[in-house]
Amino acid sequence: MDDKKRETIDKLENVLQYAHYWNWLPDLNVVVEIYESRDDAYSVLLPFMFTYLEESVRTLTSEYGMLEPNEHNKKKVGKNLIKLAIKENKDNDELVKILNSILSKHYQNFSLFEHGENRNNVGHGVVHPRFWSEEDFQSVVSDINDLGTYIRF
Repeated sequence: MDDKKRETIDKLENVLQYAHYWNWLPDLNVVVEIYESRDDAYSVLLPFMFTYLEESVRTLTSEYGMLEPNEHNKKKVGKNLIKLAIKENKDNDELVKILNSILSKHYQNFSLFEHGENRNNVGHGVVHPRFWSEEDFQSVVSDINDLGTYIRF
């Protein structure tokens, strides 16, 4: 096992410390097991980790725990979720720095036709899985790890 993969597994183990016991921990344990045992698993695990990243960010906002969104109170996703977290945590410089980094690395417009509140502004929403790299997976895990103590599950 190379050093970068070992480092990513260590970060995943750290992420387990902050995971919601009932909702996320069982699945995150499976992520660790699969990633440790298969060299090609990152493309299957990456969408799950993006989902976990967004839910982790959501815990930093007033939207967390909102069970019944309606047309006047829709949950934000992608870039708009990250921007909401930045706005609502503007007094925490370190957290805002992490969120801005996540925004610039993983959330962008991929073409003139992809804009607004849609999932296509998320890398894993438009990039075919065969183009995902292990480095993409490792980057998302690293970002989740950086959020660590700020997550409010």
